[in-house]
Amino acid sequence: MYIILISFLLIVMFYLYQRYFPIWYVPRMDVAKVNYGNNIVYLDVRDYQDASHKPVQGAFNLPYAYLKRHHDQITSCEVVVVASDPVLKNLSIRFLKGHGFKVVGYQLIK
Repeated sequence: MYIILISFLLIVMFYLYQRYFPIWYVPRMDVAKVNYGNNIVYLDVRDYQDASHKPVQGAFNLPYAYLKRHHDQITSCEVVVVASDPVLKNLSIRFLKGHGFKVVGYQLIK
């Protein structure tokens, strides 16, 4: 009985860690003011509707729901993530880091 309970708690803790634990080593930046050149891709992981209302100039729009299937379309290894909330930011950065991308910053746009 204790093994099942501990297993369940570990799964719940991992789920909560992935979504809600902040990522401290990726700095927040203003995408409009920072220009790193051609080596960095601005990846907009917001939904298409949110991204069309407040577009980011020069960003590659790939919603998080499609990121797992189409992450190979990202042309650079250095990425700046544009997200609408902290949960989406955390999930996107952890996924990209897990697939070998270097996330150099993020921007939250409501």
